[in-house]
Amino acid sequence: MARALEEAGIPTTLTSWNAGVIRMVKPPRGTITALQRGMTMGHPHDHDQQRSVLLETLKLLEQDAPVELVRLNEK
Repeated sequence: MARALEEAGIPTTLTSWNAGVIRMVKPPRGTITALQRGMTMGHPHDHDQQRSVLLETLKLLEQDAPVELVRLNEK
């Protein structure tokens, strides 16, 4: 879906905890977190962590695709 949106001129990003799957899918832009399944954007109620992941992911929209996947240090 991301590729189709990109072809229509709409930039996309993908965030995942599963590095193997995201590398296989090869999204135009993407971040990988070290967080557990179900907490891709951060721990529940940890608004600072969630905001950090979101902002790092959205920064990728400033770059032309394809962009190397970015591994975030969130734990």
